[in-house]
Amino acid sequence: MVVELLCAALARIRLDRQQGGGGARAAGSAGVLPRAWRDARARLWWMAQDLGRDWPGNDLDLFNWCRRPLGSWPVALSLADGDLDAVLLEGDELSEFAEQAAHLVRHADVEAELVQNQIFTALMLCARTNGGDDEAVQQIYCRLRRLLIDHPVLSDREVMKLAGELPAADSDQDAFCDKFIRTAYVHHPVHRPGKTRLRRCTGCRNPIDDGAAGCGTPGCTTEPEWHEVACLGGYWVQHRAARQFFHDPGLLEGRLLDRLAELTGELVRTEPWPCLDAWDAALRFKALAPHAGEECWVIDAKDCSSPGLLARGFRIDLRVPAGRRIIVVPMHRLKAPGYLADLERELQGRVTGVEVLDERTFLRQATVRANQAGEDR
Repeated sequence: MVVELLCAALARIRLDRQQGGGGARAAGSAGVLPRAWRDARARLWWMAQDLGRDWPGNDLDLFNWCRRPLGSWPVALSLADGDLDAVLLEGDELSEFAEQAAHLVRHADVEAELVQNQIFTALMLCARTNGGDDEAVQQIYCRLRRLLIDHPVLSDREVMKLAGELPAADSDQDAFCDKFIRTAYVHHPVHRPGKTRLRRCTGCRNPIDDGAAGCGTPGCTTEPEWHEVACLGGYWVQHRAARQFFHDPGLLEGRLLDRLAELTGELVRTEPWPCLDAWDAALRFKALAPHAGEECWVIDAKDCSSPGLLARGFRIDLRVPAGRRIIVVPMHRLKAPGYLADLERELQGRVTGVEVLDERTFLRQATVRANQAGEDR
């Protein structure tokens, strides 16, 4: 609770700083700090008093401790082993751990939370208004979800083509597809029609600022490249909320779906985001024995820095009956010692019947199961 309060407070301080200027130190010295910060500091002070220590001395002292590993703090925090090496601040910026913890407690970045909800609502409206039946709605939903993963940048030509294929509009003739794009992306005009050169990450295709060495996406280690966008009057770049909540976490989903698509269709059928995102994918394998039913696995791809936070936020959706329910984590998370063991331990008592596999192990098991069905034909 203390750590979550601090993360929520730090995210709020960041938002206030963006709107009114000033950094964490300025906010601390002015005494204008969120209630979550004051509550967390009070809790820490009483915990330290029980140990005979006078800590933290003041707000600036606590800000400095937020830059140190949580396991080194003068009081013992109830955290997963893998979280003890985490810090809340990296310099004056929130760490990845703090970002995800803040989101778990009703995301303290109010703007990002609002835009995230607006994006999902706009996506659903576009899918429902353009789809003639449930199957068509599901297909459009999957198409737009994949758009957010594969296209951090869109040219206005691409947007016009998409709008032509999804023409449903409201009573004011404002197309729902256009509303979705305006919500998830920010428009950047150009002076004249032609090709605009942008610097982007080779792997995840996120735009990169001039002078930056990389995109900062967790697990991404590819080099920047120059990319040309052919546009008439401008191009669209994902809103930071779209990148934070749809694109970056969706990179793992996209990789898994691409690899699963390589398996023989007669042996396994993959359904992306079944029941409008009940799970990230459902795999339906051909039966191994005559007259037996197909076997279904459902997966949820999770790229989270903290196994404890992941476990606390995970919920099972039973709308898709399945023989196996699997959380798949990307390989770069295994760099943290004991990540999978911590996640399995944190899930105990919260959910039942869920397995935890890394990306490579899951794909290997899915391939073996599909090949078994092929051998029995």
